Amino acid sequence: MLLLSARSVQAQTFGQASPTATDHGQGVDETLDWNARLIDGLFTAGTTPPPALRIAAIMNIAMFDAANAVTHRSRPFHFDLDAPPGTSRRAARIGAAYTVLSKIFTTQQAKWDDAKAASVAALSDDEDDDGTGQSTVNGLAWGTTVALDILAWRATDGFTRTFPPFTGGTAIGQWRPTPPAFQPMVQMQFAFMAPFVVTSLDQFLPGKPRGLNTDTWVSDYNEVKQIASTTSTTRTADQTSIGWFWAGVGWAHWSEAAHALAVANRSGRETTSRLFAQMATAGADTIETTWHGKRLYAGDPTAVTWRPITAIRLGGDGNPATPADPAWTPYIPTQPHPEYVAAHPSFNGCAAAVLQAYYDGDDNSQSFELSYPVAPSTAFGALPPGVTPTRSFTSIAQAEQEANDARVFGGLHYRSSVNVADGEGRTIAAYVMANFGTPIHRNHQEGDGGHGDHNHGNGDCGGDGESAAATTDQ
Repeated sequence: MLLLSARSVQAQTFGQASPTATDHGQGVDETLDWNARLIDGLFTAGTTPPPALRIAAIMNIAMFDAANAVTHRSRPFHFDLDAPPGTSRRAARIGAAYTVLSKIFTTQQAKWDDAKAASVAALSDDEDDDGTGQSTVNGLAWGTTVALDILAWRATDGFTRTFPPFTGGTAIGQWRPTPPAFQPMVQMQFAFMAPFVVTSLDQFLPGKPRGLNTDTWVSDYNEVKQIASTTSTTRTADQTSIGWFWAGVGWAHWSEAAHALAVANRSGRETTSRLFAQMATAGADTIETTWHGKRLYAGDPTAVTWRPITAIRLGGDGNPATPADPAWTPYIPTQPHPEYVAAHPSFNGCAAAVLQAYYDGDDNSQSFELSYPVAPSTAFGALPPGVTPTRSFTSIAQAEQEANDARVFGGLHYRSSVNVADGEGRTIAAYVMANFGTPIHRNHQEGDGGHGDHNHGNGDCGGDGESAAATTDQ
């Protein structure tokens, strides 16, 4: 699997240099800054998509809950204790992000130390500062406290569990390992992990895929067979570029989109913190739900979970409307896990739904640009000749549709699977946005945070004083 990196709004290219603090009108936004640094860390480590979403959720929950604990303006994701008086929210975010990345990417410690120093130096306009610098000290320490709590919470989520190799089965329509490596299902722990905020991995699990005896299957099969082979004569040059460009879509591209939209719409710090925490948390629970579905349905010999390369080469469904092609090879190499539920489209729907909830108004700018890494790491492939390293969009929906189309153009998924997965991600995003990180009333009472792990203080909030200079908040 590939994980594509992203380019910051300042046109910094990850893999070439660490991003600088992200300007946000006239003030630095720590959420945008440290999420850009996260992508750089993921790029350097060669992290694959599901673990990347888990890390993004851990970091952004820690950042959000650390700052929110100063005022309790919003419902926390997990940590709901009171911050000490005189705590800087901006410094709390820095301390939380620094601690998470230091604990997870230990070999990049020098990078995180430099980033922390740069972030602290940019706090000259911190409105929580009393002039002594103590609020910064308090904030960094508080961010560390919250981050360590979040890391301890997720240390028992099942991420490090191992399982016997799973290879599906040989029933017609059932997933089995695919060429060229014929590997068992990878990262199977995600099918059994404890979710972040959804009640269980069955809560939003899509139903079984369409059967082989349906018109939908015939349409699915023939569309991908015609357009997605290495020798296709119907796939356009632009569709070829789309297929490869989005081959590693996940947190990197959608984080870059969120970054660009936040800057274009002049969102305040509280908004960006909520947005990234909701998108990352919903994304992590979406990918876990998706992996749960992959493993569950691939173990069912009556469920259609085989990849296009298997279905088309075998043509074993017995339907003359779906003829076999034993030499068929997809444009993008097939990843070693079942076709249904489709992973990339599930996060496409999730991320697009969150961004549209923030930026889909008529008065909001939705134009942004995404980029492919220039210097790929071991987790990235070099772009083929003729594929441009950037793509531009005028709407969130356009990017979502293109990212979903890419999975069909590349020969990895069927159209109906893509549509189902996108809907799953959108449903989980709606659930998260309705229940976590949501603004609360000033008379918020103790214990109303939705988690039994901690106790709230009284939650009374004063004025925000939080928006970056020359910005407006939602």
